[in-house]
Amino acid sequence: MLLITRDHEYEEFDMGTHPNVILMARVTPDGLARKTRSAIVREYGDKETSIKDDTDVLIGGSRYHTIVMEGDYDEGYQIRGKEGDILVLDMVTYGYGEEISYADLSKKHDELKEWCKQVCIKNSCSFEIVVTANYW
Repeated sequence: MLLITRDHEYEEFDMGTHPNVILMARVTPDGLARKTRSAIVREYGDKETSIKDDTDVLIGGSRYHTIVMEGDYDEGYQIRGKEGDILVLDMVTYGYGEEISYADLSKKHDELKEWCKQVCIKNSCSFEIVVTANYW
């Protein structure tokens, strides 16, 4: 089966591939992206379960993954951002048939927004929150 998205064509698409809805913040630091992400992970990472190279942070009881963008598109996650952005993302649904209520999504959005405000005050950055999707 052939899957065609806005920017890519995948020849070997099968039912093992599934859609995911992603709640994501694009954090744009005024300074160095990797240094800023390290500071964020040090402060907001899971101190009890994280490992030295872990890049996850805890927000409102959920685990969000962080990525420093090397370009404007990440093939692995199939997400966009500007080079140097720090993407903070959570897959709010993972596969066919999964759902999230608007109330729960709105709560997660509000938690992420408040977290981003705190982070950007401490780390001199700006942010934008989006809902996106990918196929895995």
